[in-house]
Amino acid sequence: MKCMYCGQDNPDGAVYCRCGRPLTLGGGYGGQNPFPMQTPDMVKHRKSVPVLPIILVLLMLVAAGGFFYYRNYLKASLTDESKWGTISGSGYSIKAPKLMKKGDMLTVGSEESKLLDFYTCEEMGFDVSVYNYSADEKKMYGDLDTKAYLAAYKLSGRVQKINGQEIKFQVREGENYLYAGYNVHRPNHVGKSDDVYFIESMFPSEDGYYLVDAYCAESDKGKYEEYLLKMLDSFEIK
Repeated sequence: MKCMYCGQDNPDGAVYCRCGRPLTLGGGYGGQNPFPMQTPDMVKHRKSVPVLPIILVLLMLVAAGGFFYYRNYLKASLTDESKWGTISGSGYSIKAPKLMKKGDMLTVGSEESKLLDFYTCEEMGFDVSVYNYSADEKKMYGDLDTKAYLAAYKLSGRVQKINGQEIKFQVREGENYLYAGYNVHRPNHVGKSDDVYFIESMFPSEDGYYLVDAYCAESDKGKYEEYLLKMLDSFEIK
């Protein structure tokens, strides 16, 4: 027996269709038909909920969630040394967060030294320069260890001032370099702010010294200072 509502074939003698509707008007409803009359064509062409727009929205939400997760993962890697990578340049190597990308620094700190590389991201950055000794300077400084170099640096009368304040270098405990930290307005160094916390360092060698500056936004000094120093600790002259 064919159902007048959905069009399905049912066994002879059946009272109800598989769709649940009565096959006769007397099918347990007191002779009344509680269902509106539908033809098989009406059932077949019944409108359904559009699936494609829902799928597109879900894909957009997943993509957005993945993007923000990846960005947060990268930001967390700034303070996770296990996720840092080794950057090799001209005569040196240093370990730094992979989030940093090589760029072109528009301001150079010293006219005497040659800028080799500049890496930066939204929160942190570093640059590397090299100064080569003249023949006379090599005789005076080439054989000095870090502490002796600091003493000679002070005796040389080379005084660096930032905003009228003298920058006082010291030897990094357990390491072979000098460093000094200070706040300065320095555009184009980190994306977050032009007010920068700077750690300027000097790595003496037989032929000259490398100048390595590591920095972050001034507002993030408490968050990143330790990791800036760890970057400098990893610096090696090849």
